[in-house]
Amino acid sequence: MMNRPINAVVVSATLGRVRLGERVYRDVILRRRDGSEQRLGQVTVADRLGEVLVPGREGCFSFHDVMGAQGLHAYQPVGGTAKIAFPMLIERAFGALALLNLMLVSAWLAAEAGLQLVPLMLGVLATAAWATCRGCREAVLHDLKFESRVAAARNHRQAVLRSHA
Repeated sequence: MMNRPINAVVVSATLGRVRLGERVYRDVILRRRDGSEQRLGQVTVADRLGEVLVPGREGCFSFHDVMGAQGLHAYQPVGGTAKIAFPMLIERAFGALALLNLMLVSAWLAAEAGLQLVPLMLGVLATAAWATCRGCREAVLHDLKFESRVAAARNHRQAVLRSHA
C-alpha cells in the first residue's frame, strides 16, 4: 500500500454509488499544479470525505491502494486542516468473513471432531486479508502523523529563524 499525496484541483468526479457509509466514484480526474492531468480509476471514499471530490476543490488529496482497491483517505485544503477518514467496508467484510469461517470450523470440530480444510483455509485467508487491510490503514495513519509533526517542526524552525534575523 502506498500513501500518494497529490496536490491538485478536482476537474471531474462521477459518483457511481453510495453504499454502507462509502461512496464510489468513477472517472476521477485531477489537475496537478504543474498543469498535467491525472485520471484515476474507481475511487472509494468514506462518507466523512464524500464532499471532497467536487469539481473545483483544491488541496492535497491522499490516495491509497490496498489489494487493488483504490481509495481516498485524507484531504487537506490549501491553508486548512486535514480531514482523515478511511473507507473500511472491505476491511469489515473480511473481518466478518474470518469470524464466520472460524466459528464454522469450531462448530465442526465440536460436532464431528474432524477438521474441515475448506472453512479453515477460508478463515485463515480472510483473517490474513483483514490483517493486511488494517495494517495498511495503521501504517498510513502513522505516516500522516509523522508528516504533520515534521511540517510543524519545520514551520517552528522557520519562525524562530525569522525572529532572530
